[in-house]
Amino acid sequence: MVNKAIIEKIISKERLEPYLRHHKNDFENAISHYKSNILISETFYPLLAILEVGLRNSIDYQLTKRFNDKQWYENIEFVRIASRFQIDRISEARTNIMSEKKEITSGRIMSELSFGFWTSLFDTRFEMTLWKSLRLSFPNCPKNIRKRKTMSSKFNGIRRLRNRIFHHEAITWNLSVLNSYKLEIIEGIEWLDKDLLEWLVELNHIDETIEKYRKTIEKE
Repeated sequence: MVNKAIIEKIISKERLEPYLRHHKNDFENAISHYKSNILISETFYPLLAILEVGLRNSIDYQLTKRFNDKQWYENIEFVRIASRFQIDRISEARTNIMSEKKEITSGRIMSELSFGFWTSLFDTRFEMTLWKSLRLSFPNCPKNIRKRKTMSSKFNGIRRLRNRIFHHEAITWNLSVLNSYKLEIIEGIEWLDKDLLEWLVELNHIDETIEKYRKTIEKE
């Protein structure tokens, strides 16, 4: 028997409310769903980690070539075309590294930059300036769909899912949609490097975890 008062105090009524509505105010079912959401969210971490690191490193490689500069993020040509958002994120990265009393290196800057920074490089404003180089980050994407708009839509959609997971929000209202996200992530990884898919064999436990908790989630 769950202690309702303690759980509401720790998790908060506001966070539990959507689960209660979904399960017609059955508190135990709502809590079981909440736990299931955590466990399913956890299974997305390996795929998201591989995708995010792979995307970051692929873009870094292409922009290093594009500007002939390992510190392309400081290159005057990049600074001229970058948006305020990108300039601010790079500045924040430097500040964070300095606050830890570490040397500022290209590798540390890359690691500090958020997924949102990398997906922002697919914005419309870079169609004529960066996309010609950035498209080479996806050697396995069919050329007929290897468009800036396609990448912007795909990776920003994945970013929104990632943010929900990392902010401990619900992602399990529609398991069919969640499966589509899984396929989008796997496809994105394949576009970057097919060899990365081999890593997923032992890391991807999404399907079995969803099936394990499907009845709990769909119970009314």
